[in-house]
Amino acid sequence: MLLIVSVALVIGLVVAGGVFLLTRHNGQTWALHSAERVIAQQAETQTRLFDDVRIDHEAADSVLMQRFAALEGADVDRIFDRIYPLREDGTRRSAPEFFDGFRTEGGAFVEGMGAFIQRGNDISQDEKRILIAAFQTVHEFGAGMRGRVDNFYFFTPGNSLVIYAPTRDDRLEFYRETAPADFDIQALQFAAMMRPENNGTGQMVCTGLENVVYQQGGPAVSSACGSPVRARGVHLGAFGNSIYLHTWLTRAVIEAPEGTNGFVLNANGDVIAHRSLMTLDAITPEAMATANAEVDAGDIRATIMADGRSHGALIHDGSIVSYVRIDAPGWYYVNVRPATAIMARALRFSALAGVLAALMVMIGAFSLAATALRLRRHAARALAGVFEDVRGNEEPALR
Repeated sequence: MLLIVSVALVIGLVVAGGVFLLTRHNGQTWALHSAERVIAQQAETQTRLFDDVRIDHEAADSVLMQRFAALEGADVDRIFDRIYPLREDGTRRSAPEFFDGFRTEGGAFVEGMGAFIQRGNDISQDEKRILIAAFQTVHEFGAGMRGRVDNFYFFTPGNSLVIYAPTRDDRLEFYRETAPADFDIQALQFAAMMRPENNGTGQMVCTGLENVVYQQGGPAVSSACGSPVRARGVHLGAFGNSIYLHTWLTRAVIEAPEGTNGFVLNANGDVIAHRSLMTLDAITPEAMATANAEVDAGDIRATIMADGRSHGALIHDGSIVSYVRIDAPGWYYVNVRPATAIMARALRFSALAGVLAALMVMIGAFSLAATALRLRRHAARALAGVFEDVRGNEEPALR
């Protein structure tokens, strides 16, 4: 009996240790899978925005070509002069009523539109048709996108821009009124990203965080995403949207789970959304540097790059880092949570599983020992009965 109990204790401890180690490993795997699943669900909303924008750009490209073709035979000069009157500085700007609100003869209501055309004269008929078609297309799609982003625009290699942004605080006055006549849209990084030599496949791409064009030298507050427009190998321009920090980026941080440090890294590895940036009116380089240091952005980005996946979760410096790459802008949506917060739960489960396994082994051993004892006593009584002299003074039945 003592031997069985001793063996049971030893086996129970061995089994308990094995179960603990196994469940601890599985617990870590569970923690990583759980973190990966959570951020995938969060990033779905963020990724969907860029997917929707890309789809809208593709649809707008098709509609632009249809509108262009429909202007064949129309009085293009009259329509062009009505939408884009010539200014004294030699530029053309959109008529004021197209921002304030204007109802056409056909009953259509137009609002929130602005335009800047650098070269007011010597514009070909095809260029005029493109800009008329762009006005119609930008208003139509801009209004349709209003629930997701508050602006939509089209610009050409010839420094013409047509934009829809009815809720903009500046009322688009830069483009409609104050932009200098030599304002060069093509000098912007965003315009360069659209050119065939830099974007041969014509895919939608996004800038990093940058300042808005009417506040050059000011703080960076938005990222621009655009898709080139080409026909028969000719680069006609690009459709684009600007995404502002305190809309999409702030939501991305707010939606991080409790106890998690959520942030967004741009393609350069800089933090462009973080709780430390949420209260700022605009992001300065100093604020970005502080946020980078707080989350150890460079080290985390290097770890993600070394991992080589587009999404996943891993252990880094005592924390569980989960991430998802948002393809169009090349950003990473990242959650960082101390591993102890998740692993403690797994360890408690592992310890409980080990104790239960040891108890089950020992209970089984004790049950086996008790059964063996009962069998031994039963056999002893049976043998005693066999050898018992049941015939009084007669000789035993067995000799």
